[in-house]
Amino acid sequence: MFKSKNNLIFIALLTLTALFLRFYRLSDFPVSLNWDEVSHGYNAYSLLQTGKDEWGNFLPLIFRAFGDYKLPVYIYLTIFPVLIFGLNAFAVRFVSALAGTLAIPGIYLLTNSLFPDKNITICKLRLNLGHLSALVLTFMPWHFFISRPALEANLSLTLIIFGFFFLHRGLKDRKSLIFSSLLLGLSLHTYNTARVFVPALLLVFIFLFRKQIKFSGSSNNSENNVIPAQAGIYANFRLNKVMIVSSVLFLSFFALVLYQVVSGTGTARYSKLKILTDNAVYRIGQSRLSSKLPQPLPVLIHNRPVYFATTVLSNYLGYFSPKFLYQWQGAQTQFAIPIKNLLSLPVTILGIVGLVYLLIKRNRSGSFILFWLLLSPLAASLTADPPQALRPNPFIPSIAILAGLGIYLLVEKSRLLFKTVVLASVTVSLILSLHFYLVDYYGDYAHYYSDSWQYGYKQVFEFLNHNDLQYDKVIFTKKYGEPHIFYAFYNKLNPSILQPGGDSIRFNKSDWFWTDKIGDYYFVNDWDIPYRGETINSLKLESGEIIDSHRSLLVTTFNRVPDNAKVEKIIEFVDGRVAFIIASVP
Repeated sequence: MFKSKNNLIFIALLTLTALFLRFYRLSDFPVSLNWDEVSHGYNAYSLLQTGKDEWGNFLPLIFRAFGDYKLPVYIYLTIFPVLIFGLNAFAVRFVSALAGTLAIPGIYLLTNSLFPDKNITICKLRLNLGHLSALVLTFMPWHFFISRPALEANLSLTLIIFGFFFLHRGLKDRKSLIFSSLLLGLSLHTYNTARVFVPALLLVFIFLFRKQIKFSGSSNNSENNVIPAQAGIYANFRLNKVMIVSSVLFLSFFALVLYQVVSGTGTARYSKLKILTDNAVYRIGQSRLSSKLPQPLPVLIHNRPVYFATTVLSNYLGYFSPKFLYQWQGAQTQFAIPIKNLLSLPVTILGIVGLVYLLIKRNRSGSFILFWLLLSPLAASLTADPPQALRPNPFIPSIAILAGLGIYLLVEKSRLLFKTVVLASVTVSLILSLHFYLVDYYGDYAHYYSDSWQYGYKQVFEFLNHNDLQYDKVIFTKKYGEPHIFYAFYNKLNPSILQPGGDSIRFNKSDWFWTDKIGDYYFVNDWDIPYRGETINSLKLESGEIIDSHRSLLVTTFNRVPDNAKVEKIIEFVDGRVAFIIASVP
């Protein structure tokens, strides 16, 4: 893969460029850590300090967190940057930024393994399709965006890229199958999308390359991958042994997934995103009752299987529409910039060119990429809130390869004197597209969408840490979600205080795990805090306890400042809107 010095230099330059883009001001952008990032970081810190998570579970294989049961690989890897850099934003996001950087050589290796014959020579510089796909991925806005926050989805994507590279390489070099099983197995315990996408794409791979799998042997085999006659039974035994070990390794990872699904921990997240909610079932019944069609048509049309199937199909097709690509409708602003092309216009056009080519010139590797593209939104389509830019992120490698193929075709079909001009023009367009995206990312997006990143918690705790000793207690609103984990993170709280038996009130209610108290900090529902014009003397915790509010600091929100409270500090979002109001209650 790195036969020439030029090959190594070119991919090294792209990787270094990706490194800079993904690590530049990593602690500052996105503008704040959200609750999932803080949860990752604090649980890694808790493991480092005690060997247990925040709930006292020793080396868990799935993390309870808030009741959403986070998969473990990202959290365990975060232990290392937390150990080196401390518990801070840079350490929490380090693994994702590094994974985003390593995806560049990963896509280079995967592409060249699948398409080894796609090469172009420009001014004595020999480039292959892997270089072009890596070029696209380096400057793709979508991949840039997800590489900066602490997102398990991004780490999982890099594991998948390398996992399928080693799987394809394993058709000739059986030892690579071990690495493939390990990486793809780990991806299943990194992000939930992989639990659907990886097994599905594995079945496709086995079907497409079944003949090569059957006859693959040692790394010294011929191009046709036929086991040399002199190797005899011994070669077959060694082949089968490696394949058995690889299969057992992957199936062990998959068996754990099945166990978690059966136990309920593996489906806890999906239960909050499922299509067939109680409200959806009610609407199905209402549609059936109000239908004017003759019986039994209302029953055949308005039922759960039909509703589920049509919703999944609608969701699936929606991921191939401009509305998704440009995040026009229902964009989750924590995972994408609204009204901005996830890919950039040049990548979109180049990807279409590459797609048309693969549809015309069909072969096993091309079919594999097409299936990769088609399977990418499958898991996301099974949830109730598309279009969402994170769950269908398996799109990214397939689009990078298709766009790289588009560049290859444009350059190859150009006349000799114009090849350099075409490649240079495409490269400049990719760089400029990302430049304009970055202007928004570091500008308007950071300014107007800081609330999407739960901005303000850090500033609140900086104030409280200098002033809370003057008061008996701090009462904190839950309006923006899970303030206790921000308290634990920014104060580097001793995990034993949060774990069972510590000085805290924690409980399970409505399929969620709540925290009402840590030490002299109390966390209350926003609607229980009195409005302006009212006074405050006590507050009720969700767990039922009544607390006296005298001699306390109240961290509240706009309009919920009682008359007997004095405003001490206002914390604003980046755009100037009020995020928190800190008031003292005598």
